[in-house]
Amino acid sequence: VFVCAVSCWYLLRGREKELARQSIKVASIVGLVASLAAIHTGDGSAVMVAEKQPMKLAAMEALYDGGEGVGLTVVGALNPFAQPDYAQGGEMPLRIAVPYGLSILATHSTDGYVPGVNDLLNGYTRKDGTRELSAEEKMERGRNAIVTLAEYRKVKAANANDSRLPQLAEQLKADMPYFGYGYIKDRAELVPYIPINFYAFRVMVGVGSLLLLFFIVIGFVAWRKDITRSGRWLWITAVAMLPLVYIASEAGWIVAELGRQPWAIQDMLPTVAAVSDLKAGSVSLTFFIFLVLFTVLLIAEVSIMCRVIKNYKSAQE
Repeated sequence: VFVCAVSCWYLLRGREKELARQSIKVASIVGLVASLAAIHTGDGSAVMVAEKQPMKLAAMEALYDGGEGVGLTVVGALNPFAQPDYAQGGEMPLRIAVPYGLSILATHSTDGYVPGVNDLLNGYTRKDGTRELSAEEKMERGRNAIVTLAEYRKVKAANANDSRLPQLAEQLKADMPYFGYGYIKDRAELVPYIPINFYAFRVMVGVGSLLLLFFIVIGFVAWRKDITRSGRWLWITAVAMLPLVYIASEAGWIVAELGRQPWAIQDMLPTVAAVSDLKAGSVSLTFFIFLVLFTVLLIAEVSIMCRVIKNYKSAQE
């Protein structure tokens, strides 16, 4: 996108037309391949999220009650300033969805079951007959795991051959998958902020789809026609696409980081328990070291770019 945008900027200024033409040809192919690769990796990520972080997927879709053959929401209306009353179930207003889309995305099956927020909080039975515990059951098992781990360490420290150790280890093994839930005080803590995840996901996917279309169009024009005569609308569009890459990237990070809340390590360590013993002064010092370092690098980069531009202008004259 950057190469296409810069090249089209040259075309808008009436400069370096042949360089711009060849650059756009190469960039359009690279961009198209990268976009298709992103779709492939995104598909794998969706399946992984559905399996490992189902609450994130439910928040991304504002899916309150799950089911089979669930559609993928294209547009919908959510109040961005308040967590919705997901306990009431139902669908959001003005929802338009692709039939079976979410089930296909999450399970690669049109009739795949996708749990919603309420299913994950209240517990549900999977198609294979296994049962997903409710939030309260997981929290209880997590508290048991914390107590058992402390007891195991205490007993082992006193006598490494204590006969109680195997039983404690077996109990700990059974409850350990829910260890992190022992730090959760209320089931509402398990639900990430739905509106921002919902909208950020659509920004990410929407911009990504737009970029794919952009590379197809500009590649077709560059390879099949004379892009230096294609018209200003395409050049202006290419320049306007430049900030969208950053927006899509940031939207993706928002989904990744806010969607995983409250977990630092899924099911094992919530953020409330992930507290280090670093002093505030150490954190501040590290921050300002990086601030100074990257400021110096920014100044150096801008200086080099300005020098190159100045030399280029001198050579042109």
